[in-house]
Amino acid sequence: MKNILITGVSTGIGKTTAEYLLKSGYRVFGSIRKVEDAKNLIKDFSKNFIPLKFDITDEVAIIRSVEIVKKTLNGEYLDFLINNAGAVIGGPSILLETQDFRNQFEINLFSVVSITNAFIKLLGAELNNPHEGKIINISSVSGKRAFPFLAPYAASKFALEGYSDALRRELQIYGIDVILIEPGPVKTAIWNKVHEKDNNSFEGSDYDIMLKKFSKIIMKNEAEGINAEVVSKLIYKIINSKYPRTRYLITKNKFKNHLLIKIIPERWLDKLIGKKLGLLKKFNFL
Repeated sequence: MKNILITGVSTGIGKTTAEYLLKSGYRVFGSIRKVEDAKNLIKDFSKNFIPLKFDITDEVAIIRSVEIVKKTLNGEYLDFLINNAGAVIGGPSILLETQDFRNQFEINLFSVVSITNAFIKLLGAELNNPHEGKIINISSVSGKRAFPFLAPYAASKFALEGYSDALRRELQIYGIDVILIEPGPVKTAIWNKVHEKDNNSFEGSDYDIMLKKFSKIIMKNEAEGINAEVVSKLIYKIINSKYPRTRYLITKNKFKNHLLIKIIPERWLDKLIGKKLGLLKKFNFL
């Protein structure tokens, strides 16, 4: 039986992946923040689900969870660590506080570093240890290209991509692989939280109209996005792949949503986005 640890299993990709892997016969450790969520998941999932109550930014709680996992494994190792938990902070960069950027990095990057370092020994990070665990980091297409009003999120995912590449090369000494998944829009609650930073905080600003247009695009993309189950099936495929790729981009209409954007000149893309959102400077010749 493979042992998998997934962060953020209360909703979205984390929950559907935990459910999919449990049905496939794996033992799943899943991080949750609320006791109520743990109770509900224990009720919904099989006996092979072990909830771990910790906030991904709480290093003391993470260390406590390492001991729980170690005791449960009873001499076995983790086969996969899936760093899934994350959040989105958005808004015009010049109107956001520096603390907003810090908070975004705390959740989307620094927590991944903390959790990875805490559980790395249980993945087999010791010289001459025959066990070779793997790490899957859930990134985003926003780790490849940045759109307006998502600067904190994009910056954190760009950083996660760089960290994952460096870590993968460093962990070759232990035979531990690091794999990135880069989803496009997914039908999950994460995008609802873009609007949670005081919905009216930018009202009346120079960006007011553009933000309303952007909000509609976000909601449309989410509604038309891939189901979380698609990502879960990809994770299952990676777990059972002998030679997984270093990164997997998964989005609807890959040519339009990824390849086309990659090949057109960046200045053209700036103009296209600017025109769509009304961001191009208007000149008054009167």
